[in-house]
Amino acid sequence: MAEFSFELDDDQKAVRDWIHGFAADVMRPAAAEWDEREETPWPIIQEAAKIGLYSLDFYAQQYFDPTGLGIPMTMEELFWGDAGIALSIVGTGLAAVGVLANGTEEQIGTWIPQMYGDADDVKVAAFCSSEPDAGSDVASMRTRAVYDEATDEWVLNGTKTWATNGGIANVHVVVAVVDPDLGSKGHASFIIPPGTPGLSQGQKFKKHGIRASHTAEVVLDQVRVPGSCLLGARRSWTNASRAPGSGPSRAGSG
Repeated sequence: MAEFSFELDDDQKAVRDWIHGFAADVMRPAAAEWDEREETPWPIIQEAAKIGLYSLDFYAQQYFDPTGLGIPMTMEELFWGDAGIALSIVGTGLAAVGVLANGTEEQIGTWIPQMYGDADDVKVAAFCSSEPDAGSDVASMRTRAVYDEATDEWVLNGTKTWATNGGIANVHVVVAVVDPDLGSKGHASFIIPPGTPGLSQGQKFKKHGIRASHTAEVVLDQVRVPGSCLLGARRSWTNASRAPGSGPSRAGSG
């Protein structure tokens, strides 16, 4: 068995010191203001984007670091700066991981860049799984996704809660039940593109801490997304969930 080490190499130490400098010089001086405002610190996120700290490239470098230390090292330094601002910076990564883990190459290439935007027009993304009556217990999830074969669209209905960046995100990744008879195998994740009708922000939560991070409900009311927005693309289900009258075929195949 290979020995695991927490010792950083010289390159990692340089990255750590760079992040620490941003946390000390930019995040800490602004922490109290944004905590009191209880708002997403867009100017701070933009500063992070300008130096490459808030970007797909930086996130991918740390995510695929073979030592496994890139992400925890980044988190440690950012959260030392301020937990609320840090979560505003790294919260997009929750949605990005969902796409990286389950998406096709085309989906990854299409949607993850739209989650981050660029230094001139920063965006954020949201991963939506928890629900008001279920918490993080996915077995009790009620949000449904029904396939409409006539239009090759998925129709989502339900409410998500405690979603970081929920309602203000450019891209939402939503976990929903496709077939309740399949248990956890009947769940799937969906990309909700920017501006999709039917998705709205519900209650924004007031918190005792981490207040610079936007946390809210996400309401899905007859949200229609193309079939290509099912993460992993076409799939087979034992019992297809379909819109009424859409016909007796499977929701996906292959």
